[in-house]
Amino acid sequence: MERKQRQQKPKEAIPGHGLLFIRSVTSQVGKYQRIRLLTEDIIEDHLAKAAGPRGVEKTLVLQCLRSDMAEQVNFPEMFLDTAKSVAQLNHPHLVKVVDFGEADGTYFLAREHVDGPSLRRVIKHVVAQRLTLPATLCARIISQACEGLAYAHDLADPKTNQPLRLIHRCVRPYNILLSRQGTTQVVDFDIDYFRVRWAPEYFTPNLSKYRYMAPEEIMGVSVDRRVDVYALGLVLYELLTTRRPFESTSDWDLFRAVVSEPIVPAEQHRPDLPDALRAILARALAKDRDERYPDCHTFRKDLEAFIRSVGEPVTPRQLAQLVQQVSPSDDPTVIPPAPDVPERQARPRVGRGWILAAAVGLGLVLGGGALLWKMNAAPEPEKVRATPR
Repeated sequence: MERKQRQQKPKEAIPGHGLLFIRSVTSQVGKYQRIRLLTEDIIEDHLAKAAGPRGVEKTLVLQCLRSDMAEQVNFPEMFLDTAKSVAQLNHPHLVKVVDFGEADGTYFLAREHVDGPSLRRVIKHVVAQRLTLPATLCARIISQACEGLAYAHDLADPKTNQPLRLIHRCVRPYNILLSRQGTTQVVDFDIDYFRVRWAPEYFTPNLSKYRYMAPEEIMGVSVDRRVDVYALGLVLYELLTTRRPFESTSDWDLFRAVVSEPIVPAEQHRPDLPDALRAILARALAKDRDERYPDCHTFRKDLEAFIRSVGEPVTPRQLAQLVQQVSPSDDPTVIPPAPDVPERQARPRVGRGWILAAAVGLGLVLGGGALLWKMNAAPEPEKVRATPR
């Protein structure tokens, strides 16, 4: 089936924020009113509202399968199967799916809206302000993400008691969010992987999503929960240093480095890093997954032990203060801007030729293997303690 070329939409500023979204929309999907288009991909994210009891409106994110994708064989079923799996997740550190289905000809998933920044935005703020986040604060953020992912990894089917074997596979700073209540929440469980798996057929690929792949993913080995451990280790490294652990000038050099080169020691970017945290990073980022943390439970246990060893508690209020600094909002009713996701250039279908070529090229470099796609903030909060660089 011929696919029409997708034109790139100009972005506009949101009044009062100076930040960007793709465009305003007003359309109904069942009981949900779409307000703004936030991300444009094979799944389009919309800021939306739904009428609640006694006319109270609730803000949420509506993720809709693009209309031309819904015409493809099996796509609606795959999308709904993915939504059904993630709808079973119910944990304070995972963004909850509240509804999914089909309405008015649109396949959708409705999830909670988190009024707060992603870790990518936090890192950008820290760089811009030339700050260094406290090591214990970084450890607590990743510890909470570990807790949510560990719950998902362990989840079993309530009817059969068989493990669901859920793996996020796309953990990165963009989909770890901080709420204004001072909690960490992981978003887009399985949905982001759905995008990564299928978007290259319809859009120019954005390889930044693959910067968090574990060595075994790049080599085409079957994956397990330890790929999420590795990705969380990368995110922790970035939070602590604002750098990535591999020096590379291209994405393909990066893939080669992930498999065969040692990481740049975090203390090279941050000499004050405690030895205990260096050891945690080394284990989380081990190339051999058998030397890595076996699961997010043990990863979290070491992070919490490190926090206790420092003797300075990390409170939700501190996280909430960080959120207020990164993404201030004087009016709690203001609908925040779109999430900070990387832009994707649209183009006609390119098939998987580029993927196969990339895999072959990488395999030649590595000698085999293939790339596998498969508490509210106070009105006048104190500044979170951060060390100027």
